[in-house]
Amino acid sequence: MDDVVDRLARLPPKEVLGYAIASEEDARNFYKNLTPKCGELLGRFFDDLATAEEGHKKILLKLHERLFGDRNYVVPKGIPLAETAVRVETVANLIEAMQVALVNEKTAERIYGHLKKRLPEHEQIFGFLAAQEKAHYAAIRSHSEYLEDVTQGQPEYINAPVEFFGNQLEVLLSRHKGV
Repeated sequence: MDDVVDRLARLPPKEVLGYAIASEEDARNFYKNLTPKCGELLGRFFDDLATAEEGHKKILLKLHERLFGDRNYVVPKGIPLAETAVRVETVANLIEAMQVALVNEKTAERIYGHLKKRLPEHEQIFGFLAAQEKAHYAAIRSHSEYLEDVTQGQPEYINAPVEFFGNQLEVLLSRHKGV
């Protein structure tokens, strides 16, 4: 994704902002797609991420309107959006999706760092968004590391349907009523 950030750096701020808005929508859809597949606990985690990305989009649309007089943003052609679809059927696929999400969250953080420098009068907004993306990265990494640890050398888990694993996690936690 370094190439994406480098290519965006050469564009006018309006197009970079348009790309960021479209990326937030794409991220929201990416996480919303994972939500129903992962059981209640992990599903809620992805739903929270989707909600956060929707909030980011709203912030960026308001900023776009303030800067350019409307909410009709332009997405630069030839630069792919950061999020990509991963077909999630097994725990291994979920881990793969989380790896994609890690790259994308880091890219989003870098884009907001770039916009912070390009539009210093809005430094606080972009600083906030960069911090949010950094927090998303940390949370996803923590969940990904947990799944990788649990499935290490456990083909019955790594190849299990993601719904089964999510349900097993919920059963384990329900045994500990204090949790």
